[in-house]
Amino acid sequence: MKLDDELLAYLRGERYANTVKIDYRFEPEDWRYRTQIDWLCDLVRGKRVVHVGCVDHTIDTIRHKLQRRKWLHARLCESAARCHGVDIQGDGITFIKEELGLTDVSCADILGDAFAETISGEQWDFMLIPEVLEHLQDPTGFLRQVAAHHGKTFPAVIITVPNALARDNCRLARRGIEAINSDHCHWFTPYTAAKMMVNAGLELEKVLLCRHGTINRQSVLKTWYLRRHPLLRNDILCIARFAGRR
Repeated sequence: MKLDDELLAYLRGERYANTVKIDYRFEPEDWRYRTQIDWLCDLVRGKRVVHVGCVDHTIDTIRHKLQRRKWLHARLCESAARCHGVDIQGDGITFIKEELGLTDVSCADILGDAFAETISGEQWDFMLIPEVLEHLQDPTGFLRQVAAHHGKTFPAVIITVPNALARDNCRLARRGIEAINSDHCHWFTPYTAAKMMVNAGLELEKVLLCRHGTINRQSVLKTWYLRRHPLLRNDILCIARFAGRR
């Protein structure tokens, strides 16, 4: 979607209003109803990337998603020229190396010296941080630290976060129900996701809305509805550059 100068002024704190009604300007690609995995695989095709949080939740989650071709790291490895996975879950990294044979992974804190040494001396196109920030108590502060540590190494960062405006959330809310991953600390909207990245000192380039999970081709009415209403999709994808990187 297009972020015009007026919206960017609010995101940067140059303007203030108690209530801003944002009339998003959708571009042709916004009318494409695609999965998060499809978007990410296209964005990294032929690129050299680092995938933060590559393990997912647990080893069982990896096994389950592999059977359905929904484990993101494997799909990214198929598409990217190089995809280095990093996670703080040691057991998961060991499983990926020893059981799956994907050795281009490391168990590390991306803000630590060991990780900086691992990726030094390489040319990278993107750092991917998908489905991570909603688990953190201070996602803006985390992104600021990422920029401080890696802004000279990576030209750009891609993040994905859950969309609070998703159709299923609205339907459940009418019944007095919130369905959420118990480890999540935050919901986002396109505006608040963009605000987070701008507040972290990143130069926002693009915001997309997509499907987290698979698209059921038999659900013709639902697919048609979500094609027509991008803001009701359940995942937000943002692309931003580190300050000064063009």
